[in-house]
Amino acid sequence: MITEPLIQAKLIRWSNLHSTVLLAASTAMLMFSWPIELLLGSAALSFAWFIVRGQGNWPSIAQFGPANAVTLFRLLLIFSLASFAHRPDLIILLALLVLCLDGVDGWLARKFDCASEFGEYFDKETDAFFMLVLCWLIALDQRLGLWILLPGLMRYVFVCFLMIAKPPAYKEQQTTTGKIVFVVTMPVLIACFTDYPAIYRPLALAITLLLSYSFIASIRLIYRPDCNDE
Repeated sequence: MITEPLIQAKLIRWSNLHSTVLLAASTAMLMFSWPIELLLGSAALSFAWFIVRGQGNWPSIAQFGPANAVTLFRLLLIFSLASFAHRPDLIILLALLVLCLDGVDGWLARKFDCASEFGEYFDKETDAFFMLVLCWLIALDQRLGLWILLPGLMRYVFVCFLMIAKPPAYKEQQTTTGKIVFVVTMPVLIACFTDYPAIYRPLALAITLLLSYSFIASIRLIYRPDCNDE
């Protein structure tokens, strides 16, 4: 039987590799103007590996679980967003659906008592990928400058930092501030596909600064695990 520390170590190794791959794909897109399909293909392979190889970490060996099924559906919707790069109205509708479904997986996990480390990482990485895809679509459509990629790439840079620095509390700690910032960030990114740049530009800059603060606070907590997030 695989113990919880070993499961967590395997998930952390995948998260490290996943973040490195998506960061490398985004860097290649920036340097060589390669299409977004590079990012989508890299993410698809990584998530597929995570799901197939993580079978032993599912709530039960024979059951993927309703919570993970909702997360997988959200992930498929996120992949489909790039297909509507020239239809901002459809991007808004699909992104709102993905956003509305966020939290349903957690509720199902609690209701059916099928919460797991696998599900936690699956949900967390799906949320991060959602933000990255939206930021890339905004940048590619020239709705904002390349600086809008910062919110999308910040988490992957953060994970790579953890991988290299190896701080005492290696596992990420979710904070109340981080959750609030994420809830605020996603509607703002979706609003960037509207026709009101005078409104969404300052909001996008504000959420970029908020996310920067959130990640700095997370690093502080990692190096001072005895601190409480109030």
